[in-house]
Amino acid sequence: MKKALVIVLVLSINLIFSQDYFKGKNLYCESSNPEAAKLFKTGIETLYLNSSLDPKYLKMTSDVFMKAFQADTTFCDAMFFAGYTRRLYNDKYALVCYYVADSLAGNRSIEFKTNLAAEALRVGNEQSLKIARKKYNEIIEYFPDSPEGYYGFAITSPNFGDTDKGLENIEIAIKKYTDDGVKIKNDIYFIKGILLTLNKLYGEGLIFFEKSYSDFKKDDSFNAHYSLCLLKVAEYNNDARMKIKAKKIYDKIEHKDMIPEEVKDLLVF
Repeated sequence: MKKALVIVLVLSINLIFSQDYFKGKNLYCESSNPEAAKLFKTGIETLYLNSSLDPKYLKMTSDVFMKAFQADTTFCDAMFFAGYTRRLYNDKYALVCYYVADSLAGNRSIEFKTNLAAEALRVGNEQSLKIARKKYNEIIEYFPDSPEGYYGFAITSPNFGDTDKGLENIEIAIKKYTDDGVKIKNDIYFIKGILLTLNKLYGEGLIFFEKSYSDFKKDDSFNAHYSLCLLKVAEYNNDARMKIKAKKIYDKIEHKDMIPEEVKDLLVF
């Protein structure tokens, strides 16, 4: 697998539930076990009370959700909230909790899958990236009307070397977001720019990097791909000024050792 790009785009994916869900309503695996139900209710109440997200109390709350799950090991929502609270204080076992919750839910919850995939991307190792890709494929399969799976596939495609399919998927995601009345944000333009670059569509990539420049101008991954587009378009048009601009953008990259080889090899000035 190729070196992971430093991408924060996952944050645009819908990672939240309705307010009713966070009040302990509309659960996916509601428990009939009185002890589990009581503990879960306590966990929800303490989560709400901890408005400052104090890590000490988040850990205590996570332990309560875990006890609810131990009282009823089919209670996927208790395990999800154990993961959610662990994620809030950056506990490494949040991913495990999310994974168990999603497995128990039986493909009923797109939210479980998006949270699991997002956490897997944050972990960022080879195994977790495979989990993220698997979950995005499952979202496409079980929730085909949602843009989230297509967008997630696109985000992971540079790591799996299928950027042609990634470009197809980002186009599907953009159409679905638009059809849903969701405004297309700059992070989506950013990933589309990367995918166009990796498919050697430099002129088109340039358009989307310029659209998203204001938000990502300090991001190394953005500047590496933007610089390459500028350079290749400059070479094609014999544009000396654009080539100088490409070099200036390249010089802004702080961690040049993190540039993917397929991009670095083409950044020859």
